[in-house]
Amino acid sequence: SDDKDAARQDVLSKIRFYAFPYAVYKASKAGRGLLFVQSDSSLAVMSLPIPVLSNGHSCPQQRSVILHWLTMEEYDKEVCRDDFEMAAMRNELKSAVETYDDKVEVPVLMRFRCGQVAVGVAPLLPDYKLCQILGKEYYGHGQDSGA
Repeated sequence: SDDKDAARQDVLSKIRFYAFPYAVYKASKAGRGLLFVQSDSSLAVMSLPIPVLSNGHSCPQQRSVILHWLTMEEYDKEVCRDDFEMAAMRNELKSAVETYDDKVEVPVLMRFRCGQVAVGVAPLLPDYKLCQILGKEYYGHGQDSGA
């Protein structure tokens, strides 16, 4: 639905200065693939402007996302192996991974605790050159460790 799409766009806009430089950096090391964004929170909770629920209480747990850069081979081995729902998205993902323009966009797979799963191709913001610089700055130390 449009509401869920807007909520996903909201989440991406909040993390773009970390997520997209990460994607550009990891793609430069591992090759073409997709940005896999996962959260232990629901899409509704993740899209809140501040971590306060509609009843006025703070969210019971810190909102966070986990980012992975996956090639299609890694997607098949690590994600699809035990998850039929994720395997069902394979063709759409494969098409996105094969056809995206890495200088202006990135394939994204999002999965939230509520079961909401989405595939899309998001525009790179900031632009490619800035993503390269930020990616090296954020993730380039320590030889492919961590993130």
